[in-house]
Amino acid sequence: MFYSLKTTIPNYLCDRHDTLSMWGLARIFQEAADQHSASSGIGFAQLSQDNKAWVLSRVYYKVERLPREGEEVTITTWSRGTDGLFAFREYTLCAADGTRLVSGSSYWVIINYLERKAVRMHDLMDGFEYHPDLATDRETLSRVRVPRQATEPQAVDQFHVKPSMLDHNNHVNNAEYIKWVFDNLAPDTLKDTHRDFRFIIEYFQETPPDDTVSVFRIPTDGATYFQIANSRSVAVTAVLE
Repeated sequence: MFYSLKTTIPNYLCDRHDTLSMWGLARIFQEAADQHSASSGIGFAQLSQDNKAWVLSRVYYKVERLPREGEEVTITTWSRGTDGLFAFREYTLCAADGTRLVSGSSYWVIINYLERKAVRMHDLMDGFEYHPDLATDRETLSRVRVPRQATEPQAVDQFHVKPSMLDHNNHVNNAEYIKWVFDNLAPDTLKDTHRDFRFIIEYFQETPPDDTVSVFRIPTDGATYFQIANSRSVAVTAVLE
């Protein structure tokens, strides 16, 4: 089942150029995924009754152009199936004339947050309608690995987690990490950050309230890698291509 949501880009999700931010894009994709899952009986409210929750593992954004404030868009999302612990979800964001502006592919897991264990997908998603269509050019999302020949990571930011950064699972929302990456790009990394780039992010562990976060930037030829660490270990690795 394809799930579509028509909307107008609000100014509170936009950057100083009146263009949808990557943080805002992640929020929009989250909302579409949540609405789709809820319509099928496996949304946040339904899963929380059994002490379960969706957790994002990896996501790949292929950006042709980010829409501007007030622009009418259609977000479409669908499930591409499951494999063991992973559920595969695709996204597209299209302009009013149907032109594809952004596409995304993602891996999700469901965890039992009392037992701290991932749940196998088969029983929960039995009967869920899948579509094999790919939104992006990548059928498989590989692990995000910093090249061995990369330069030493540069510490570019450090701060404490604030309550506004948390989601309903009481840990840092996945979109916040994307904000921290794009807030810490080196000058001129992207002369125009609103079109024609690829961004991949992988989540390893949650970051709780009041924790300390450190952001590291690792430039390489043709790409910039980021690692975001909490007090325990690396929580996120990302690459901007």
